[in-house]
Amino acid sequence: MLPIIARWSIAKGHRAEALRALDELVALVEENEPFVPMYTVNVPNMSPELTSFPTPSEHEVVFLSVFDDAAAFKRHMDGVFKQWLDANKQHFLLNNGNLFVVSEWLERHAGFIRQAMVTTGSEASS
Repeated sequence: MLPIIARWSIAKGHRAEALRALDELVALVEENEPFVPMYTVNVPNMSPELTSFPTPSEHEVVFLSVFDDAAAFKRHMDGVFKQWLDANKQHFLLNNGNLFVVSEWLERHAGFIRQAMVTTGSEASS
């Protein structure tokens, strides 16, 4: 298994469209890419009861995903993701016409995932 964290930014004025597009992306990956065992899209929780350091931008998007292996990641990038990005990149921060991404490949050292964390797209939004 190959985990990755990737950070994007939503373009100013595009938050609603970007979030709808990201919901669509998650559904496409879940439906069409069985070689992606985990694909989560997260946005900062801006609740006044919680404090993040440093304070994140409300435009930030954080992916925490797991791919079967490097070949699975390449299939994702060349398949569902490429088609989706071609139709939706205007909603995100670009650099020279390309999606601006900060990413980090991870190697799981220890830990667990409880069954309660396994959700469908509709459960995750609530």
